[in-house]
Amino acid sequence: MASDKLWDAVKKEEEALAGKGRVLVRASGTEALMRVMVEAESEQAAQDCAQRLADLVKSV
Repeated sequence: MASDKLWDAVKKEEEALAGKGRVLVRASGTEALMRVMVEAESEQAAQDCAQRLADLVKSV
């Protein structure tokens, strides 16, 4: 599931973090799902970003 829409969203989220976090989205090697991992300055910022990306993964 490597859509341009998803990778554009990942890039946008990374830019919004402005070097103060990181985003990793990848296919699971053991299950039929995508893993979304985010590090940010606050837990809330990381959760919000991860939720936006997870929602997009579900819709693509």
